[in-house]
Amino acid sequence: MILFLFVQLNGQRLEIKRNSIDSSIDLSESLYVPLKKVNVNVTIDSFAADVTITQIFYNNENIPIEAVYYFPIEQQAAIYSFVARINDREIFAELKEKNEAQKEYIVALQNNHGAYLLEQDEKSSDSFIINIGALPPMTECIITISYVTELDFIDGSILRFVVPTTIAPRYNSQLTGSSSFTGPTTQYVQNSPYTIDFRCNIKKITDSKGQLLIRKVSSSSHPIEIDVHRSDIYIVTFARENTHLDRDILINTELIKKQTNTILTVDSNAIMVTFLPTEDDCRQGGNDNQTNEFIFLVDCSGSMSSEDKIGLTKKAIILFLKSLSPYSYFNIIRFGSTYSLLFPEVTVISNQLNLQKAEKIVNQMEADLGGTELFTPLQWLKDHPPIKGRSRQIFLLTDGEISDVSHVLDLCRSMSLSTRIFSFGLGMSPSRALIKGLARATNGRFVFIPPHERVDIYVQEQLYRALQPSITGIRAKWNLGENNVSTAPTRLPPVYANDRLTIYGLTNNTIILPLDDNFSVRFYMDENDYQLGEAHFDRISLVENSGTISRLAAKALILELEHVKELNTGSLQSRFRDQTYLNEETRKKTYY
Repeated sequence: MILFLFVQLNGQRLEIKRNSIDSSIDLSESLYVPLKKVNVNVTIDSFAADVTITQIFYNNENIPIEAVYYFPIEQQAAIYSFVARINDREIFAELKEKNEAQKEYIVALQNNHGAYLLEQDEKSSDSFIINIGALPPMTECIITISYVTELDFIDGSILRFVVPTTIAPRYNSQLTGSSSFTGPTTQYVQNSPYTIDFRCNIKKITDSKGQLLIRKVSSSSHPIEIDVHRSDIYIVTFARENTHLDRDILINTELIKKQTNTILTVDSNAIMVTFLPTEDDCRQGGNDNQTNEFIFLVDCSGSMSSEDKIGLTKKAIILFLKSLSPYSYFNIIRFGSTYSLLFPEVTVISNQLNLQKAEKIVNQMEADLGGTELFTPLQWLKDHPPIKGRSRQIFLLTDGEISDVSHVLDLCRSMSLSTRIFSFGLGMSPSRALIKGLARATNGRFVFIPPHERVDIYVQEQLYRALQPSITGIRAKWNLGENNVSTAPTRLPPVYANDRLTIYGLTNNTIILPLDDNFSVRFYMDENDYQLGEAHFDRISLVENSGTISRLAAKALILELEHVKELNTGSLQSRFRDQTYLNEETRKKTYY
């Protein structure tokens, strides 16, 4: 008899799926490896965060199992440590070529050796797949993952830190409903008691005069307690001990004043800089002669009924409609398992009659269209491009729960010369890879709206961006004394007025800070060599040796490569696609 046990995590537990050639075994039976404890430890410094997450699981089976589970993570996060501990044995990951690591993992299992594999899910890059081979019976397994990530920037003055803790079921158009990535549809409900420890140290930001620049720290997802008595940091913890991992953790740091062009943090051989162009900069680099057309692509799938996501969507679209100029063109497309257009034409002029009809339809919208099939309406929009002289802006409102993220992103990249997508991620656990990827692939912008938050700020922010041209072709000139600096990413993305652009500088040698304040970075437009702005130190910053900024810079370069359309050479399990490592070259890395 051959017995294979497949174990899967969705935020709260590992689930064992029995597969066997022995017909006497009940294949429908489900067993569980309970999650006993979670520890989240975070250090935030300006726009960067260093995160360590420890999860403890226990194998209740009386035989060894192979555990395969998904670990949700921000797309721009860079994992730098993966440690597995079973009994008194501690295993540290090595970075190897993906196919080489997969081959060694399979060989280890065939020889009944313990093996551990971490790889990125290439169909949805906001999660990693972790394989734990030959987990002994009645044994505790401790998985520790450390990563660094950038913080989101909201409304020019709020730094938002996010810990994704759940992977929502993603709609797969090849199946009949929502499913997890490789297993059948499952209801994930935690039955075993466990505890979660959360501690976040937020370094206090001060200006060059020592004045504190942070107004307050808050959370829109969980009740928190804040220790403000330390002179250097705020200490944030959960107010409740037995907090379930049923939603992403959101921590907001509100600044006293809006951020300006600033050199934020200096590592031993890397530097982090933010640039915020002004409205004058945008006028200098833009084209005001085009007519705008606005397509509102609205998710009406069944998953939008939870957390009042469809209610948030209605409010957002009504605000958009009231803000349209009388000389623009628009349409509304509802989508789910199918899609439908409000007007039979591609777009219509935004006169009073059309706007009244649109508002009436929006108020009647429900989350009643089944699954989330996003590819088909996007393909229709590609087949019906804007007419010459018009600029198309797509406002996508969705909880992003689809499985074929890479397929959708490839389609949108092919539309980027004529279309920008401004994406809204709704609810507690949207696909952040999808929401961010759509905007990045089309020179648009993204926002996330958690439940129970006001939508007007986000709508105004996105509409403001859509009504102005983006500034493209930006380059950075580093004035760091004798330090020879290269920029990451190598090609800077488009930016908008008062919208943050974060870039990194990398050096081969340790950065030496000058004694004066001439340490700066200047931003230019390639087309006419127009200087857009200059970043200086506006607060005391020390050279650190944590490696956080260097890792974020490396991740920026990786994301730049990933957003170039390329062939998919990944596995997405299925025993690593029949061991394709035997006849394919691989370019990506995997921890083993």
